[in-house]
Amino acid sequence: MDRRSQREFNRLSREAAYLWEEGRDVLSHAKNVARHASRSASDLAKREMLPLAHDAYRDRIEPVLSRIPWTKAVPMTKSTNPFVYVLMAIGTIALAVIGYAAWQTLRADDELWVEENDAN
Repeated sequence: MDRRSQREFNRLSREAAYLWEEGRDVLSHAKNVARHASRSASDLAKREMLPLAHDAYRDRIEPVLSRIPWTKAVPMTKSTNPFVYVLMAIGTIALAVIGYAAWQTLRADDELWVEENDAN
């Protein structure tokens, strides 16, 4: 590189480093502003919105819920269904087939190995 190009390169390097530092400062400030805004919004919600929501529940929703005739749910009776036994049989057969396939894949089969004949 000639001197002029070297000076231009050095100047651009300094500017890039300066801009990098400025960007880091801006991001740090933005992080602090966002943290402060989050805290302020949380405080505002606790101070203003929570009492309003509580009053709305107490004044509007609770009276409606108290008028509903609540009854206990009837427990379901268990009945034997033959379909359950068919599904259990299919699952058992599928498990047996998978086990057999795994056994056939992983077993040591001596007939599959080819011995090398030494011609020496």
